[in-house]
Amino acid sequence: MKAIYLLIVMLSTTIVLAQNKDEVLKKIIQQQELDWNKNDMKSFSQAFSEDAVLINFLGMYWKGKEEIMTQFSHINECCIKPTSIKLEWIDVKFLSENAAYAHIKETLTAKEDYVVPGGVVKKGTVNSKFITAVFEKQNAIWKITTMQVTQVNAQPR
Repeated sequence: MKAIYLLIVMLSTTIVLAQNKDEVLKKIIQQQELDWNKNDMKSFSQAFSEDAVLINFLGMYWKGKEEIMTQFSHINECCIKPTSIKLEWIDVKFLSENAAYAHIKETLTAKEDYVVPGGVVKKGTVNSKFITAVFEKQNAIWKITTMQVTQVNAQPR
């Protein structure tokens, strides 16, 4: 009977620890949503490791937290400030105790008209992207080491 009780306690503890790891990573993404919507690209970039890579939806390759912060800061006035995002956690897979990847859905809404190369995005325009984020725990802190953002185009009918 003690063996069964011990097994139940161990399984329960394992489930709780796994849920806690999920929550830690979700909070990182939730903070990025808040930072984007406050137009705080410095705070937004803190989620990335020093040597992180971000490939944005246009295929631009940004390497290092400093470059990620610089690039987002350059486009903040034109293309981030007039938008809001909602980041929806889809799933996560832990590859080890110190590595995981997650899928996130981004919904971006134009809060006002704004100009982009090739045209004007009208207030109320909504677009969707899927994000794959790779996390690594270094010195007991989870950071995003790689992020790929993919624009979702309208599905063919």
